[in-house]
Amino acid sequence: MPSKRPSLADVTHRLRQQMANLPGQWRAWRTDLRGDPGLLWRSSVLRIAGFVLLIVVALIAIDWLVTALTPGGAQGSRETATPLATLYVACADPECRAHYTVQKPMDFDDWPLTCNQCGQKTIYRAQRCPVCGHWCALPAGQSLECPFCAEKQAAQKPPEPTHREQRPRSDDDEDPW
Repeated sequence: MPSKRPSLADVTHRLRQQMANLPGQWRAWRTDLRGDPGLLWRSSVLRIAGFVLLIVVALIAIDWLVTALTPGGAQGSRETATPLATLYVACADPECRAHYTVQKPMDFDDWPLTCNQCGQKTIYRAQRCPVCGHWCALPAGQSLECPFCAEKQAAQKPPEPTHREQRPRSDDDEDPW
């Protein structure tokens, strides 16, 4: 005995038939609901929809609670990043040594900049000296020593004699024996 299996071609016909019967089924369900209001909670479709709605409300409440209790930061923040960076810069010219802040794009790498005071291309990123507190330029390839501290150390060092008294040399001074 061959089993009767529905084919995919019949799906559209069945759907069309159920859509045609839908207004009558809706009227009958409303009439039954007036007679027995508890029928609303025994309906599996409405029960599932109610549970889904309850879960959505619970998830929204949990998200709100977590957002309210966690401190703001990189992950919790809904702010956009700024396209500009504030850079501390200083002039590397020993006669100028001006320092100030500039705002440049985040991907900026066109060093050196032109100094606002002396007009030369001697502006580099600056670092504050932990000893004296002055802002000093950090050009690439040069020492990271603070020029203010270096000048102070040079001023404190006793001056070297300009000439040294030389004793008369003899031929025996060069011999290792």
